[in-house]
Amino acid sequence: MTALAYNFKSDGLYYNILSETDRTVEVTYYRNDGYGSYYNDAYGDIEIPSKLIYDRKTYKVTSIGKYAFYKCSGLTSVTIPNSVTSIGISAFYNCSGLTSVTIGNSVTSIGNSAFSNCSGLISIIVDESNPSFSSIEGILYNNDATTLIYCPITKKTVTIPNSVTSIGYSAFSGCSGLTSVTIPNSVTSIDNNAFYKCSGLTSVTIPNSVTSIGQRVFENCSGLTSVTIGNSVTSIGYYAFDGCYGLTSVTIPNSVTTIVQSAFSNCRGLTSVTIGNSVTSIGKYAFSGCSKLTSIYCQGTKPPRENPRESIVFSEAILKECTLYVPIGCQAAYEAVDPWRNFWNIEEMDFSGIDDIISDNIGISVINRAIHIDNADGNMLVEVFNLSGKSVYRGHGNIVDGLSTGIYIIKIADKSMKIKI
Repeated sequence: MTALAYNFKSDGLYYNILSETDRTVEVTYYRNDGYGSYYNDAYGDIEIPSKLIYDRKTYKVTSIGKYAFYKCSGLTSVTIPNSVTSIGISAFYNCSGLTSVTIGNSVTSIGNSAFSNCSGLISIIVDESNPSFSSIEGILYNNDATTLIYCPITKKTVTIPNSVTSIGYSAFSGCSGLTSVTIPNSVTSIDNNAFYKCSGLTSVTIPNSVTSIGQRVFENCSGLTSVTIGNSVTSIGYYAFDGCYGLTSVTIPNSVTTIVQSAFSNCRGLTSVTIGNSVTSIGKYAFSGCSKLTSIYCQGTKPPRENPRESIVFSEAILKECTLYVPIGCQAAYEAVDPWRNFWNIEEMDFSGIDDIISDNIGISVINRAIHIDNADGNMLVEVFNLSGKSVYRGHGNIVDGLSTGIYIIKIADKSMKIKI
């Protein structure tokens, strides 16, 4: 099954002839095993030549081929000349020793996963005259920095510039050390796999400007404990939050109409879910593996439907142990359709007034399951009641923690509101 993949070797690198007429070549690997593994023995600091001589002919190097340096763990740095116009799919995939890449001014295309799993990569530097790409603090962007293309795995904290409108495919994939990322209001879309396996990420603010969250965007972000989904998000992709073990609660805003297949599957720590009033359908396995769910708050007066071809939304344990809260006067409607009629515990409640501002100056927010009260006079009495009217806190503090998931009524002076934890 092993096949040679190159036409000739020069100064330690392997090349394919692309055109004898134009005398162009691409850098490639020396063989593959026929089973998806590619081999190259490049190591150290490499400066790829812009041209070379083979068999008394001069060739121009115009491309880094797909899988060219696949798993070259000994490779430490690469300088790509101005003659190169394209970098292929997975060209430097899993080059664990690679710390820096310098890209010339003629590169106009970079394939998916070109630098994925480069666990030691610190920075990508792009020639300032390149018309297609740019770099800011070692992160790769398109030329006008409207799309964040790839962030080196070694980054710990990232503040995305206000020029960015989209976060690209697998942009932060595998950044396990990433603990903080600031997404500006200019961002409108987050592409597939964008934060895949960012296990160190603990919280994300998805601003109201974002309208779509792609497939597997936060899959296996096991350290993620809180996520705020903006009110402009209309679609959440398949497996978007699959395997986010640390999530304890999630609110799906009113702007979302469909919860797709496996969107929150295997969120083992999830205890509370609020489903906005515009959701009309829920896909198969949307909450599969969420074994700790105790409360589901469905705010829609019309029950969201499950697709008959995509059943099994909730496990039997959830159906028996979890309490489903529905709007006042809607219990009968929920008890008439799947999957809701299978819940053993259904209660009606008033959802109005949740997450409103208590006054012009005092704000209420929930961060990591604690109630934070902003701009309140230290002498103001703060009271918190559960839905049964029982007092669970009374004092003058600005932070109230230690509460279980659920909906509470907060009273400050003569103002009151509801809030969900």
